Amino acid sequence: MTPRNLSTRLTPFLMIFWVLFVLVVQGCFHSSSGGGSSVVPDADPAGYYINTGTASVDDGMSGTIDINDLQAMVNGDRIIMMSVANKLLYDGNITNIDGNSFTADFIVYTDGANPMATTASGTITTGSSITGTLTGSGVGSGSFTLSYASTNHNDTAADIARIENEAGVNTTWGAKVGNSVFEQEIIIDSSGAITSETPPLGGVFTSCDMNGTLSPISGSSLYSVSVTLAGCGGAGGIRNGDYTGLATSRTDLETDDTLVFAVTKDTTVANERFSLNAEFK
Repeated sequence: MTPRNLSTRLTPFLMIFWVLFVLVVQGCFHSSSGGGSSVVPDADPAGYYINTGTASVDDGMSGTIDINDLQAMVNGDRIIMMSVANKLLYDGNITNIDGNSFTADFIVYTDGANPMATTASGTITTGSSITGTLTGSGVGSGSFTLSYASTNHNDTAADIARIENEAGVNTTWGAKVGNSVFEQEIIIDSSGAITSETPPLGGVFTSCDMNGTLSPISGSSLYSVSVTLAGCGGAGGIRNGDYTGLATSRTDLETDDTLVFAVTKDTTVANERFSLNAEFK
């Protein structure tokens, strides 16, 4: 019998190899635009959200509170939302981000006190907005929308030089805190150290001296804040202690003329939870 030519014996093998090669190459260059699934990257909520956000929350008396000055600061998994007009502070922890969806746990403060827990879920659009639904009771129930601030850029990055106090220029930062009658005044020096100039009188934080530090968060318009309150009057001094939070500067009439500032006490004891927050001018 005449043996078959070697090339004849290899032809089926080469054909199979060629078919597999074509299939692999097609797979490498296949686009998912024709209906294939694609993974949505997790949204990044970091930054400052300007005080034009809105919310509608339960007033606890079968009515609603319409909020038109909601602002927020987000760093890592911490989110702090504040309405100055309604004296509300929502201090939260983002528990999960899956694509554009998020969940969070909040403690809500009214007038710097009266803490209550709530949860939130909603949608993050990176560099644009955050919308959510609050599931709780009273002011912890409702919905909100936050708008990303245009100041979240490298040319407006946090810098102590933008907010430090200078004699004859802006000698102190002052604001009424915790429903006080008179303002609390603080001084921020060139190193970011915070010292009390005048403690507030009346309200939750009467007679409290504040001392601590404020540090720029790299690549952000935000500052991390760590302060200690001491000398607080009333209620056995339970307002004394260590507080942490976030701050940022905003331009209303003049450059960096407003210091958005919010800290809460580091404790898990419910009746010792307080929030010192305000827009310092």
